[in-house]
Amino acid sequence: MEEYMIRVRYAPSPTGEIHVGNARTALFNYLFARHNKGTFILRLDDTDKKRSTDQAIRSMVEDITWFGIDWDEGYLKGGDYGPYSQSERMDLYNHYTDILLKEGSAYELHYTDEEIKNIKEQYEKSMKTFSYRKVKELEGEARVREFKEKGLTPAVVFKVLEDKEIVVDDIVRGDVHFNSNEFKDFVIRRSNGIPVYNYATVIDDALMNITHVIRAEEHLSNTPKQILIFDALKFPHPYFAHISLIFAPDRTKLSKRHGATSIGDFRRMGFLPEAMFNFLALLGWSPKDGREFFTKEELIELFTLESVNKAPAIFDISKLKWMNHKYIVELGKEILCTLAMPYLKEAYPDIKCDEKTLLLVDTLRGNMNVLPDIVKLSEPFLTGLGFPEGEEEKNILFDKDSIKVFKYILENIENIEFKEQKINEFLDGLKEKLGLSGKKIYHPLRVALFGSKSGPELWKIFILLGKEEVVQRIKFVLEQIKKTSN
Repeated sequence: MEEYMIRVRYAPSPTGEIHVGNARTALFNYLFARHNKGTFILRLDDTDKKRSTDQAIRSMVEDITWFGIDWDEGYLKGGDYGPYSQSERMDLYNHYTDILLKEGSAYELHYTDEEIKNIKEQYEKSMKTFSYRKVKELEGEARVREFKEKGLTPAVVFKVLEDKEIVVDDIVRGDVHFNSNEFKDFVIRRSNGIPVYNYATVIDDALMNITHVIRAEEHLSNTPKQILIFDALKFPHPYFAHISLIFAPDRTKLSKRHGATSIGDFRRMGFLPEAMFNFLALLGWSPKDGREFFTKEELIELFTLESVNKAPAIFDISKLKWMNHKYIVELGKEILCTLAMPYLKEAYPDIKCDEKTLLLVDTLRGNMNVLPDIVKLSEPFLTGLGFPEGEEEKNILFDKDSIKVFKYILENIENIEFKEQKINEFLDGLKEKLGLSGKKIYHPLRVALFGSKSGPELWKIFILLGKEEVVQRIKFVLEQIKKTSN
């Protein structure tokens, strides 16, 4: 190819939520286009009208937009190469089908899809090899005339030359060789008038001047058929790059039996789009320096198809959670509070992002892997706390030095100003006043107020609970100790 502007496309079939594999394909196309200052196009392969619903299309757009991908041309944005939905391009497909028929590169088959299905089954039962050309030879003039009289549309079959060597020059996989005897003639338009994927996508890619087709490895077997159509219509070939499949940790293809698999699933589970973007970029691609965390701008700068791996990528949910945790830790507390608020509101309808809630999310972020974690982590602060059941915690509370600490707190709490510096000064002063180590002071207070000897800094626990709740919890613990002792 001569000097050209790179044009790539993401062409999903909008029949449901986007699988992470499709999202990764969209991402690699997006990064490649942005890295090369090219054009990224969103096209809809929506010929399956039963499943390509408006709701499915909206869901797809919402997911890739949430994910952080934007496009330059195509669905909802328009451009010079539209329409961008296959369902609106039937006249174009029919035009090029007529050219193939006229030039003898294809032939009509006057059988319905149901009839072809039955014929195939008969061939299978008799252990014979099925071919469309054999069926065509048996067609007869009477069948053709009957088809026309009934107003039926014939299927159209592409004629494949025998023993033709086809080489796919793949950027990721190198030269991949096929022989036309592996697949023989194939349907390009069904008897319902709808073109098949292998045909429509060639017409679209050619007429939209797509320069690079970047897609999953599972489409590699379709590529020789598509190359034959490109050649028959005298269209230039795009460059191909078939990226690896995504496997689960058990080395099988990622599917619903492994848990969440769609972008919508992970969105609802409380993953951040930035983490998802970063994580999927590393599924099948890796930078030379081995880094794992990138901004979108850094990924755009570094991404090349030459760095895409051939080996299957492993989708490790534990690594995604770890990465999401890192992104949560780096968020501004106001942003984190806003993101966590829908989950908190479900449990605590009256809660809002005030100063105390900002401190709450800031305190708990270090233990959050996904946004909904905030609800469980907030319970010690936002709901009542029962008496600890663990033996270690009970032993801490029943220690005579612990009781001394509790009583001193109750006697002097009115004099404590509930601010970080003042609370810390008061707690530090207890060591000298009571002659106790920090451990003897901090552990019982954390157990009494938070339910565990480890946890947030005590000054944060004091402020989050408030003076009245601190008093109530310490009194409750002393009462339980007294009851048990009696």
